[in-house]
Amino acid sequence: MGVALERLPDWPARMTADVAAIYMGISKSTFATRFGTIGVREGGNVLWARVQLDRIIAKQFAIAQPIANGDGDSSWDDLR
Repeated sequence: MGVALERLPDWPARMTADVAAIYMGISKSTFATRFGTIGVREGGNVLWARVQLDRIIAKQFAIAQPIANGDGDSSWDDLR
């Protein structure tokens, strides 16, 4: 793995299987077996979103998640 995780200010929003497996606390082979099909291919990489993994963790531990209000985030609308 090219990036030292301890140097990052937070977990990246998009992760390779190596990083995502560490984030989930499981081996890379277990991660690939359980979550390999939900990754998104970008060029030669397959990536997983941190928010996607957080939802999986929340569901696994029965942690309530906020309900989206459906109108989306308009905080960047003025930059069009």
